[in-house]
Amino acid sequence: MSLETGLEKIYVVDENNLPLAIMASEQVHLQGLKHRGFLLMLTDVKGRLMLRRLSKSHPLYPGRWDIVGCGHIGAKEAAEEAAERHLPPVAADLTGNLRHALTLTEGAGTGNEIVEVFSAGLSSQDTRLLLQDLSFLAVDPDELGALAASYPDQLSPALLTVWNARLHHPDRS
Repeated sequence: MSLETGLEKIYVVDENNLPLAIMASEQVHLQGLKHRGFLLMLTDVKGRLMLRRLSKSHPLYPGRWDIVGCGHIGAKEAAEEAAERHLPPVAADLTGNLRHALTLTEGAGTGNEIVEVFSAGLSSQDTRLLLQDLSFLAVDPDELGALAASYPDQLSPALLTVWNARLHHPDRS
């Protein structure tokens, strides 16, 4: 789901999300084992979803649009802590204020993640600051739908999961 070092230690879990072992993320993926992940969705006061463009050097999805944060939940780490690690600096004031929206039993990427979905709303000022960085974009549900329909190859698996699972609606944020 996110940039992996291969040395990151994560839990291997059973179908009930109970830990079975701790392994390197690379080995978990190679063996197709179930593990924990998260998605972090940020919206502005208009209900638009904030997207970020991945760098051209991203090892998995270079240059694709993605949600603000996604990745593995580290061993001995709470799901909310993992999501908070991916908050943009301008949204640091949201630490401790993320809302757990739901749990998906199959996540983006490998499909072997049990994914905790978090969301939060940005203030107008934080949105303005974030959008000054051209690697961020705010899209409403219709715009996201058009992107998913016309340019799915330009979107990360995490963003496509958000769209396909109908997770982004202004009333969810």
